[in-house]
Amino acid sequence: MTSLSVGTFDGAWIVEKAAEVDLTGFDDLRFEFDSGTLYGSGPCRSFKTTFGPDVQNLLFSPFDLGGGTCDEQTMNTERDFFQQIEFVDRLDIDADNRLVMYASDEPVLWAKRLVE
Repeated sequence: MTSLSVGTFDGAWIVEKAAEVDLTGFDDLRFEFDSGTLYGSGPCRSFKTTFGPDVQNLLFSPFDLGGGTCDEQTMNTERDFFQQIEFVDRLDIDADNRLVMYASDEPVLWAKRLVE
């Protein structure tokens, strides 16, 4: 098994799915990792948090939200999505080179690397 470091995840990722959150219509959910800082954006708000020094036992903290507002349904879905991230304690790359975020050993978020 290859050892993963914080730098392994640097760059942009597009969120494909989240456990227990229907992301239909949320095609623009995006992560940007940069040297131990995670930036994210959704349809209504953005967030920033730090993590590290490793990716096998981590805590995203502090978790700062910013940005505007949307309709109630979109805001509720986005809130549920952001709550998934708050519980993430491990990052990995799967066999398809997707980012997988885990909470208590359960996969909760999947994203593909953005190739521009």
